[in-house]
Amino acid sequence: MYVLLALLALGLLLAVHELGHLVAARLLGVTVSRFSLGFGPPLLSFRLFGTEYVVAAIPLGASATLHGMNPHAPGLDPADPRSYSAQRPWKRLVITLAGSLANYLVALGVLVALYTSGTHVVVPLTVGTVTPGSEAAFAQMLPGDRILSVDGQPVKTWSDFVEFIAQSPGRERSLVVSRHGEPRVVKVRPRADEHGVGRIGVSQQYVYKEHKPGEALIQSLLHTQRVAGEALSIIRGFVVGRDPAADSPISVALVRQSSGAASSGLDSFMRVLVAISVVLALLHLVPVPGLDGGQLVFLALELARKRPVSPHVQTLANTVGFLAIVATMVAVAIADIRRALPSSEAASSPGNGGVALPALLDAGDTASQGGSPSDSGAADAG
Repeated sequence: MYVLLALLALGLLLAVHELGHLVAARLLGVTVSRFSLGFGPPLLSFRLFGTEYVVAAIPLGASATLHGMNPHAPGLDPADPRSYSAQRPWKRLVITLAGSLANYLVALGVLVALYTSGTHVVVPLTVGTVTPGSEAAFAQMLPGDRILSVDGQPVKTWSDFVEFIAQSPGRERSLVVSRHGEPRVVKVRPRADEHGVGRIGVSQQYVYKEHKPGEALIQSLLHTQRVAGEALSIIRGFVVGRDPAADSPISVALVRQSSGAASSGLDSFMRVLVAISVVLALLHLVPVPGLDGGQLVFLALELARKRPVSPHVQTLANTVGFLAIVATMVAVAIADIRRALPSSEAASSPGNGGVALPALLDAGDTASQGGSPSDSGAADAG
């Protein structure tokens, strides 16, 4: 049930992206011949202001067909003033960016509503719970301990702390924590989970708070900034060719985390939707042919060369880019499935003291996927 809900939500956010393109195109005088919600056999179709709207059988994703976007469309007149290809570069730039902007504005709007109505916010770098029997419990860490440094390196965010712990399974770490205003040194040896990631069994603390509209907007902007920063670090890994098995995947993992968050309440689920929406906005801007970012590269080349890139070159590049995207998605899915399969090493390993939320979803101030925190509760993090 929750997996289905997560997939429908992902489809809705993809539709929001395409609606951004549609609205910008219409406002700038470009004809949008068709807008399809979902894919597969059409269930419903109607025309409105010259655009055919189609609701398909499988409600996942969407597509907006802009007149002149395909330079090889039969009967296309390059001089048609209502064609995308005939528009000035700045108009095409706005239309291309509008999809990601729509995703970002939706994420921002959801966050403002959450912060205004009241939600759980992070207590920076403060332990909320300690799992009994975990390494943190053996080291006598307590709720309320504030993390100051790991092995002498100052910790700025909870995500940094999670990263330190995750990278050192079986290796002793020296933590400096502040307890009642006094520094204490704590020695921990993270245990490896079934994926070989270090865990010590602590979670971050949250408190419930309502924000005034101005404060809610500021917190929402900071929230999206943190999520974007975490997402960019993951996307950067894919761009430079890092092994997709080395980090948390974006595709399958996000859907799984979405379903888990949905079971813990609307607040948590909406936060995950925010993360997915921001990730979608950034993914579409990756400079790969076949994505909006690839189109931005063509626009930049056009401005530099004082003439557009050949339609044949664009088509070839978009085809190669699309195949590369599909290959990456398949590789990520296979890596995620392999990580999900139990191994003999994991079966014989000792119990893990806690489960960590990926930094992308935690982003410094998000709620737990495993359950809505209480007023002094916490989200799993390290």
